[in-house]
Amino acid sequence: MDLSPLRKLVVPVLLLLAGVLFRQRIVELYTVYSQLFEWLPYATLVITLLLCAFFNNSRLFTTALAMLLVYFLIQTQLQTALTDDHSLVIYTAMGLAMPVTMLLLQFVTERGLNNAYGFLVVGIIPVQACLVMALLYLLPVADTVTTINSNLPIKPASGYVLSVTASACYLIAATTALYRLIRKNDESTAALIAALMFSYVTLAFFDLPRISTIMFSAAGISMIISILKSSYNMAFRDDLTGLLGRRALNDRMKGLGRQYVIAMVDVDHFKKFNDTYGHDIGDDVLKMVGKKIEAVQGGGTAYRYGGEEFCILFPGKTLDECIPFLEVVRKSVENHKMTVRNVKQRPKKAETAVERRGRRTSNRGEKSVSVTVSIGVAERNEKVNQTEQVMKAADDALYQAKEGGRNCVRLAAGH
Repeated sequence: MDLSPLRKLVVPVLLLLAGVLFRQRIVELYTVYSQLFEWLPYATLVITLLLCAFFNNSRLFTTALAMLLVYFLIQTQLQTALTDDHSLVIYTAMGLAMPVTMLLLQFVTERGLNNAYGFLVVGIIPVQACLVMALLYLLPVADTVTTINSNLPIKPASGYVLSVTASACYLIAATTALYRLIRKNDESTAALIAALMFSYVTLAFFDLPRISTIMFSAAGISMIISILKSSYNMAFRDDLTGLLGRRALNDRMKGLGRQYVIAMVDVDHFKKFNDTYGHDIGDDVLKMVGKKIEAVQGGGTAYRYGGEEFCILFPGKTLDECIPFLEVVRKSVENHKMTVRNVKQRPKKAETAVERRGRRTSNRGEKSVSVTVSIGVAERNEKVNQTEQVMKAADDALYQAKEGGRNCVRLAAGH
């Protein structure tokens, strides 16, 4: 299982650790900068809402709205001890509502804010708020508190405030979110996990001074960073392969030094493969090749250049240093076997496809195939010293690799 998507949680975890480690110092500063600290969570979460509205993201908008509402309730309704009946009911409701909301949002399909579906997603928060209000004003508070104390008692351990049931809800939501993050590698899911983390620490250790202000400020900062990373990925990453795209390559080439190597990589006979097996299988091939190229060692960075063509950039390297790593990539692609079914064997009717799903795959025209790549490489030198020239030299070398039988690495002329 590929655990690399967990790297998206590095920033939230660092912010969480910083908040915990420097909490006492922040509490000491609070007397001087009280207004700044109290309003910081509001500011960061409102900025998050504005960014979500700008980028049309309903899931993160709803998450930020939930965090904003919880922080508002903490500041306005929970500044008394939880022995107060009113405070206990609100605290318990928040402890259950937050993980349930985060769990629901994980299964929401992102379709933007500016439509009926988006309004329905955001409506999760006011609906929950109305339910809590009904709980407070329509039911006898004494009966509600008795029920809470019997079934959802808080402070199950010294220094730990959140009830066992609410803690279990957080655990279920966090486990589900981590699984989905690993499967989907989605920045929005990472932001949901961050919201879970910060709200959990706040409610679990609710007796600590200023814990909500510190954690919710960190939550807002973390979500802003997630949104900015998502916008960067939209602009600079290729949707299909997940690799950096041509715009990112052009940006990177502006700041290269005097020593670098460029390798152009092309999938051999890709058009024929696409025509034989269909565009869906062709997309799978590009994803596979992209993953193999992304794993290149030696300091190389992989980019999708366009179509079935990729580029690997080695800053500060020489040809002799890069060739062994390019050979590893080439062999890795060549040795990868894919099981595909000929497009002519696929059922034309959707009903037939559904009936066949899950049955044995024998006699369906399936076979194991592999693809290869050709690679052209060029290095900056005194004669070829402009990035455009080096790129052109690598492209010419790629053409020579194609002419020379494919599935090989060729150096640019004069190298």
